[in-house]
Amino acid sequence: MSSPPVVAHARPREHRVREPAAPYRLRARGADAPPLQEHELVALWLLGRTPADTLPWPLLRPGRAGRGPGPDVREAAFLLPEGVVRSGPVEVHLAASDFVRHGHDRDPAYGALVLHLVWIDDRAEPGGPLPLPGGGFAPTCEVGPALSADPQRLRALLLKAERPMALLGGGGWDRQAVAGFEAFAQAFDLPVAVSFRCQAYFDNRLDEYAGHAGVATDPALNDRIAAADLLLVAGARLGEATTGGYTIVRPPVPQQTLIHIHPGAEELGRVYRPELGINAGMKHFAAAVAALASTAAAERGTD
Repeated sequence: MSSPPVVAHARPREHRVREPAAPYRLRARGADAPPLQEHELVALWLLGRTPADTLPWPLLRPGRAGRGPGPDVREAAFLLPEGVVRSGPVEVHLAASDFVRHGHDRDPAYGALVLHLVWIDDRAEPGGPLPLPGGGFAPTCEVGPALSADPQRLRALLLKAERPMALLGGGGWDRQAVAGFEAFAQAFDLPVAVSFRCQAYFDNRLDEYAGHAGVATDPALNDRIAAADLLLVAGARLGEATTGGYTIVRPPVPQQTLIHIHPGAEELGRVYRPELGINAGMKHFAAAVAALASTAAAERGTD
């Protein structure tokens, strides 16, 4: 008579919740706190969004993202005044002092840097070269002041336009952001359309509301967007539905002066080449343009 089969009972598996990696947190710097995170500044560099006039030499190649320990960017290339190409890694920080705080000044992996890209140079003597481990120096490039001027440049472009139009979409909007952009649109008499299922992003009762774009769009609205001489797009990706199959806004360089605001740096310039691309979340952007609205109201009050 055969023995009954032996059944192995597996031990109950422990279900462990994996904690997400801690995000890079900004240190409190009051009003000077950067409006972006370090990885976003790296993305801006790799996408060529760094203002050329902030760099010590003409940029030939932004390089590639670093993998693993070591500098954030590898194989960047610059053209030196004598015609020689200088290539090497670039390290990116929100604050210049982070280079020492992170211990890079003692790490040989950072000894060959060709550039230190920072949002703000908060050292005791800003603007000076960065001492590297093992000797040598690298220039420090501060980009925060130039990139923070985006709202003023937006204002200048908007005031110059005769037929401006705004298009809102995407995510990241809350009541405060909606109210801020509504104040901005009213201050600058800016017509505003919203993408599909984003009607809550702008009060439909306001005179500036122009309708929704994307699905079953009013042909008159499509004509209005196509005829605009400036198109401000906040949050939307400018995909096939929103652009009427890429006919009313034609890539890669649209007939409208394009201002594109998007929280994903990789989206800016991917299909359309904007005159002004701003990498920002909608809350930060709406707060910035709400401040422009307040300034415009104050200016009108002093006339």
